[in-house]
Amino acid sequence: MEQLVHSGLPLYLDETSLILAISASLKLESYSRKVTGDMKGLLACEQCIDAKAPFYDVYRDIAYPKDQALFQKYGYRYDITVILPGLAGGECKKTSGHYHGFNPTHTNTYGEVYEVLKGNALYILQKCGDFESHPDRVKIEDLYAVRVNEGQSIIIPPNYGHASINIGYGPLIFSNLALISCPVLYDAIKSHQGMAYYVFREEGRLRFHQNPHYEDLPKLKNAVVRQNPALGIEFGKPVYQSFVENPQAFDFLANPDPYIDAIMELLMIT
Repeated sequence: MEQLVHSGLPLYLDETSLILAISASLKLESYSRKVTGDMKGLLACEQCIDAKAPFYDVYRDIAYPKDQALFQKYGYRYDITVILPGLAGGECKKTSGHYHGFNPTHTNTYGEVYEVLKGNALYILQKCGDFESHPDRVKIEDLYAVRVNEGQSIIIPPNYGHASINIGYGPLIFSNLALISCPVLYDAIKSHQGMAYYVFREEGRLRFHQNPHYEDLPKLKNAVVRQNPALGIEFGKPVYQSFVENPQAFDFLANPDPYIDAIMELLMIT
C-alpha cells in the first residue's frame, strides 16, 4: 500500500488493483467507476477501444466525522478521482469534461479546486459564454493546456469548461473541492465529442490533436500553475488541511465575482 501523502489524510493506494483504501477514521459517501464504454462520444477514436476496460474511479464526499459539519456549513465537498493508466486508441485517459453552472447573478460560473495527489495532470480549459444557450455550437473564446504536477493545485477559472487528463505512465490521482450545489453541465462537451483538443502519446511524446468538431479555435496557450496562500493554494500543503484551517480562503468557490483576476493570475503561460 502506498500512502497518498499529499492528501494529508489516511488514504492509501493498492498498487495492484489501483483501488483506494480509506481509513476507517474517514467517512466516504459513495464510489463509482467509469469504463471506456461510458466515454462513448468523448474520445478521438472509438473503433479501437475495449469498452469494458476501467477508465476512472470517483470517491465522493470524504471527510473526518469531526469536519463534516464544517463542510456542510459552507456547502462544499471533497472528492478524489483516480484516472487509470494506459491509452484509449492512443489518447491519454481523461475525465468526461464539463462546464459549471452560473452563480445567481449570472455573471460568472462557479470555480473548483483540483489537487494532484499522485502522477502528472494536464487540464484543458476552454472559455465560452454560450455553453448553456447553444451547447451544440459553442464559440470558444480562450483556450489553455495547463500542466499540474504532483503536490500542486489548480483553481479552475470561472467560465471555463475543463477536463483532467492523465499524461503520466501510472495512475493520476487528484482531489477536488467544490460547491455541492454547483450545477455540472456536460451537453456542450458531448455535442462536440470532447474538449477542443485531444492529447495523445506518440513515440513517447505528448501530441495535441485539434478536435474537428470545433470551429475557429483560438490559439492553445500552454501554462503551468502558481500558488496563492490567500486563496488556500499553497503547494505541498494539502487542500483539505487548508480548508479546515481557513475555510474563508475558499470563498471564491461560492462567490466567484471578486476573485476572477486573482484566479487567472495563477495560470503562468510558458
